[in-house]
Parts: sequence; structure tokens; C-alpha cells
Amino acid sequence: MRVGTWARLLLGACLITGTLACVPNQARLEPIRIHDDVHSGGNALAISPDSRFGASGGWAGRIRLWRLPGGEPMGSWLTPHGDLGGLMFLRDGDRLLSAGRDGVVRIWNLSGRQMRKFPTGSVVSSFYPGADANSVILGHADGRVTHWSVDGQRLGVWELSDRRITAVATSESSAFFAASDYASRVWRWHKDSLPKQLQTPPSYARSLVFNPVDDGLLGSGWFDLFSWPADGVELQLISTEHRGIVNHLQFAGDGRYLATISRQTDSAVLLLDPYTGETLAGYEKHALCGQRVALSPDGRSMISNSDDASVRFYALPAMSRQDTVIP
Repeated sequence: MRVGTWARLLLGACLITGTLACVPNQARLEPIRIHDDVHSGGNALAISPDSRFGASGGWAGRIRLWRLPGGEPMGSWLTPHGDLGGLMFLRDGDRLLSAGRDGVVRIWNLSGRQMRKFPTGSVVSSFYPGADANSVILGHADGRVTHWSVDGQRLGVWELSDRRITAVATSESSAFFAASDYASRVWRWHKDSLPKQLQTPPSYARSLVFNPVDDGLLGSGWFDLFSWPADGVELQLISTEHRGIVNHLQFAGDGRYLATISRQTDSAVLLLDPYTGETLAGYEKHALCGQRVALSPDGRSMISNSDDASVRFYALPAMSRQDTVIP
């Protein structure tokens, strides 16, 4: 599938002006490519630091590699993880880290050869790449959050809850961490201080991200974004056009917009204003519940996956730091 001429012109105009705000709310754009039946349900995505490669994983533990921006297949291999919990390219771009329900982290070369593995102690229930691509933050089903270097050194452990950790995050500087649990509790902390509990959202957070501009924390649940300022614990709810659980968030454009995907009663892929929740652009919905989105560091590509077993590839306008505007 290809984005239509009108959509390319519209996005081109936004690229020239350096903003997505000119995209009308009704804009619905098509992926540039859809690969069907590649996973038995997809729940892990990653893009390499040089934006050349993508990786996807699913419930059966298979990892697939893709060439970007077009989404051409490069190969695949089956891992012992079972259900994959997360993927991350290492800083060199030639190795891939994976984690799954077996509680083990594995590192692979891009031919599928396992280079290293280390146990994390319990089932991995949530995953977030370290900002330097040399570490990974894991949430666990037993309520712990752990921080690991890619060589297997445990950098930190926090005993937060007796419930499953549903989301974890770290800031762009790796100075701040956040986590949420199945009981809807949310914590934020500096790497040198103890976790502090924030105001509880109306539903448990499926995803957490730090704003790269101001280190404010955003989360997501049914219909809404959850926003906590960097200097406070008070929660602000931000309405969106999603009509189900907003399952995953990723910042793009140095904080200018969020890529989001929803599930349960919706399967929309939207680009949102992170301060107002306004839809800046929307894409053709997945056939079943959405799972993850991933954005390339160069700001030009996006990948999504879902329970419908497809992996979808999109073109995005480039953004630069000087275009960022904080309300």
C-alpha cells in the first residue's frame, strides 16, 4: 500500500513548516507496507539507532528483521523465550537484545546467533530500552523493577509492589525512572533517590514515557493520556480520540508529538499532541487489538503491530529540536 498523492503533499507541507499541526483531524493515512501473518500476535518492536533496520516479535518467540524505510524482510529466528516481552537494538546496531516470559535476557547478532544470555530472576512483564542503548529497564510479574547493563550487570533493583508491573520507563538522560502496577499505582524516582508514588490514574497504566523536553511523565489507559508534571504528583487527564485502551506510547520529534496505538474496543494508530491530546494524523486501523508502535531515531519511519499478526510500516515527516514549542 502507498500513501496517496494528497497525503504526501499534506505531509510534505508539514515537513517544510516543521510542524504536524497543519494535518487536519480527519486525515487518515495508509501504511506504506503491510506484512500479514508474520507473528502469532505481535507484542515487541524495535528500530536500530541508525534507523536502517526494524525488528518485531510475537507470542511464539519468533524475531523478524526488516529493512527500513520500506519494510523489506531480512530474516527471522525462533527464540526460547516463548512470549516476547521486548526488543532493543544495541548502540552498535549490529546486535539485538530480547526479553520474554522466561525471565531471561538474550543478545543476538543479526543472523540470529545468540551471543549472550543472563537470567533476571522472574517473569518479565514490561520492558523499556535504556536511553544509551547499553542498558534495559524491566518490570516483573512479582512487582520488582530491575535495571541491567547489556553485559548482564544488575545496575538497580526496586521492590515496588506485590502486583504485576505493567509499565516502566526512563528519561532521555537516564536520570529518572518510572513504573506502574496492576493496582493502578504509579511511581517516579531519580536514580539516586527512593521511588515516590504519584496520584493514581483511573485505570492502570499500560505505557509510560518521559517527555524529552521537560521530563514530565505521561501514561495511558482507557481512552485517555495520564500526565504528571516533572515537579509534582498531581495527575492531569488528557482526552484523546482513541475509543479503547491506549496501549502504547512513544515520543517523536523531540517531544512535539506522540505515536499511540489502542486495543480492546479500538485498534487505531494516531499521532497526538502530548499536551492537548489532539489528533495530528491517523492511520488505517489494524484488524484486531493494537499492541506496539516504534519510531525511528531519524523521525522518518514508524512500525506498528497487533493481535492481527501483521507488522505495518509508515512514513513520517522529519522533525528537529529547533521546531519544538512548549506551551
